[in-house]
Amino acid sequence: MTEKMKQGLLLTFAAVVGFVIGYLNPATSQALLSAIGWIAGIGMFFLFRRSNKNPARDYTASWAYILIRMLLFFIIGAALGSMIPYYQQIMALQQQ
Repeated sequence: MTEKMKQGLLLTFAAVVGFVIGYLNPATSQALLSAIGWIAGIGMFFLFRRSNKNPARDYTASWAYILIRMLLFFIIGAALGSMIPYYQQIMALQQQ
């Protein structure tokens, strides 16, 4: 199994976990998304700052980069998953 496939599986896993958590508990996941987004954004800022200081090193294979990408995929999955119950509620209210 190549390194790229492992990273793809990790990112898919993070998105699926985010989707399931967002679907099962949409209010809590919506409340956490901004905090997780801040953490991922600040982490990306520091990681890119380090990569600009040392352009010869490839940071895309580092554990910090993979973790930050997993957080971003978790955010996307949780946002999509939490939209489903809200959409169902809106549709139920419109039919009344």
